[in-house]
Amino acid sequence: MIRKKFMILLSLFVTLGEARKSFLSFQNTAKTEILFFTKTEEVVIVRSSYKGKRPNSNYLLVQLEDPKMLHVVNVTKTSSDATNFTINLRADEEGETNLTIQLWDSEGRQERLIEEIKNVKVKVRTQTKKNLFQASMHVDRKILMLILPLILLNKCAFGCKIELQVLQTVWKRPLPVILGAIIQFFLMPFCGFLLSQILALPEAQAFGFIMTCTCPGGGGGYFFALLLEGDVTLAILMTCTSTLLALIMMPINSYIYSKILGLSGIFHIPVFKIVSTLLFILIPISVGIIIKRRIPEKANLLEKIIRPLSFILMFAGIYLTFRMGLMFLKTANLEVLLLGLSVPTLGLLFGYSFSKICMLPLPVCKTVAIESGILNSFLALAIIQLSLSQSKANLASLAPFTVAMCSGCEMLLILLVYKAKKRCISTREDKKSFLL
Repeated sequence: MIRKKFMILLSLFVTLGEARKSFLSFQNTAKTEILFFTKTEEVVIVRSSYKGKRPNSNYLLVQLEDPKMLHVVNVTKTSSDATNFTINLRADEEGETNLTIQLWDSEGRQERLIEEIKNVKVKVRTQTKKNLFQASMHVDRKILMLILPLILLNKCAFGCKIELQVLQTVWKRPLPVILGAIIQFFLMPFCGFLLSQILALPEAQAFGFIMTCTCPGGGGGYFFALLLEGDVTLAILMTCTSTLLALIMMPINSYIYSKILGLSGIFHIPVFKIVSTLLFILIPISVGIIIKRRIPEKANLLEKIIRPLSFILMFAGIYLTFRMGLMFLKTANLEVLLLGLSVPTLGLLFGYSFSKICMLPLPVCKTVAIESGILNSFLALAIIQLSLSQSKANLASLAPFTVAMCSGCEMLLILLVYKAKKRCISTREDKKSFLL
């Protein structure tokens, strides 16, 4: 775990009620003075001038409004001319809470409240310059600047591959798109919740996996649809449709499963990020469609570079994902890795199985499987970072990075096996034709 420095600001507002004399005071502070703390565990010293009838008969009780954010490690008592109570506090996350301090005196079996200090406000703030998420996003800008125009060029080339006849067919028979939407937004989130409960993951981590499972298709699904001989036009259409549906389904799923997990707070949906993702797909692909209609010879040239360019971008994407997620991966345990491997595998199996049951053509089966298994995990990362406190966000952010890395490796393995199998079949057929 990365050590965090916390700053606890204590603003003391003392209500003495009907007490004639105040026995309690915070050492070295005035009533409204602010204390600055710079450690995870902090110490507050309360001095008591109360003299009981019996020695060691009085004690201090500390009550916290939100024990999840701040909790008491222990309270120790030292006596000399005056009694000092040392309160050891531990801050777990950012936020604001209140605590109450009570001085009690035990007289035999009876206990009497001597004094109470209410409305002690505690604010916990992170002092670190960079959190775990920010550190993980420190990626070489030169690599990103080099890849961005290649991505746009590749999407434009995919636009040249789109067949309008296929779009018309899907419009009339939208079963593949409906299957993909049901798997992505209903079946996958439920499976993510079920597996996180079976593996007994913490609430924040479980929420991270559920949000990752409810992400739309993405992550270069149509790259793999092309390389695995699926339906490229359908893949692009499914990616655009699921990204559009995510504007509705992601808020619904985040609300439902956060209530089930008992997570409180306001969950922010990155609407701008979702819309910009959609435009980032649609604009260059639309340019490719126009090029195909107006300048066919340029379209043929672009189609020729799709495969080598897709391979370059695929390896670059896997490299960047590992580079960004390495800091999160260091904190991952076996359960997280197991779930990270399971999520894309389940999406692929559900997509292919349901398509086969519906007796769809093989290229369509492959496409539905790919779009259900490869998710745009970084939309989940945006929700997590915007909605949860930093300590919970760091824990939950393991999920999208782990799933992205695992899905990239799994698809690469599937591609290698598919190409090897195809080459073996081709070699056998060549031998048979040579013998004949």
